[in-house]
Amino acid sequence: MRRFVTAACAAGLGAALSMAGAASASASSATIVVGPGQSIQAAVNRAEPGDTVLVKPGVYHQSVQIRTDEITLRGSGDFPGGTVLEPPASIPTTLCNKVFGPTGVCILAKQLDPSTGAVITPVSNDTVTALLVTGFPANGVFGYGTDGLTVTRVVATNDGAYGISRFVSTDTVFADDTAIGNTEAGFYVGDSPDADTIVRDNHASGNTLGIFIRHAREVTVTGNRVTGNCQGIFVLDDGQPGGAGNAVVWHNSVFRNNKFCPAGGDQPVNLQGGGILLLGATHTLVAGNSVAGNTGKQINSGGIVVASAHALTGGSNPNFDTIASNTAYRDHPADLIWDGTGTGVRFTANHCATSIPSGLCH
Repeated sequence: MRRFVTAACAAGLGAALSMAGAASASASSATIVVGPGQSIQAAVNRAEPGDTVLVKPGVYHQSVQIRTDEITLRGSGDFPGGTVLEPPASIPTTLCNKVFGPTGVCILAKQLDPSTGAVITPVSNDTVTALLVTGFPANGVFGYGTDGLTVTRVVATNDGAYGISRFVSTDTVFADDTAIGNTEAGFYVGDSPDADTIVRDNHASGNTLGIFIRHAREVTVTGNRVTGNCQGIFVLDDGQPGGAGNAVVWHNSVFRNNKFCPAGGDQPVNLQGGGILLLGATHTLVAGNSVAGNTGKQINSGGIVVASAHALTGGSNPNFDTIASNTAYRDHPADLIWDGTGTGVRFTANHCATSIPSGLCH
């Protein structure tokens, strides 16, 4: 899996970065209505903090960038008869598209360091809701340098990198969304030592990774249905300072993530049959999940797998993780797998049939 933002910033931010004008809070909120044939971007550019851009039903071949606080981009439904966002014939040259690739909806910090891409002034309290975003070469809905981003009732399908994602951000909610057939991850939370993010009640299927947490802490993943991916839920320490963890993976349904994804590009190993994988995650609780039918012969294969990231990424051992009160069955090579590394790793009250080593099931 590629270090997406790091590479993009090094290659393309440079002098292209500029500070978006800070909009003053409007005295009263307004609703700007966009219909077929009209520009969503023009409406977003007109909007002031507190305003809603309401997009009527139809298919819009457009890409949208938001850099103003407290904007709500609201479609008319996340289904084919609602509001559908597809790539235009010519991708607009927004900063987001230039640096991160063609994206459906990009929520981008108001000010970034031109040499490093570090966030100076985040964009705050934006909402994206009730849209179907499909077929973008890079990302469906993409946040970078956001504070208080909410994405709800959005369907992101068949995008070239991430379905619904946020980098270098805090206080995020992804809820009641669907991500299907995205090349990297359906849902992504990354590069955030203080992520303070909730990923809840979503559906991820047919992606390489269903829900992916990398180089991030303070993330809650709950109530999601994750099926048919190469790996269901993945918490990864990729070797960057700060590691990954302080996550809660709780009450998710993780079934039959048996899609095969061959190694290639930035994915160094084959993936198949992975339910929940903690690779170098620390201080993480995995509890009350239903995990079944995840089967394969790859490094990630099995129901709930806890392992060190040291050999693969230079990351941590899985210290102080707790795996408790999960139900796991018909996973191969085992329902629970631990490579024996780490300090303070606990398996307790898990209902399962097989484990490596033996004795982890009760």
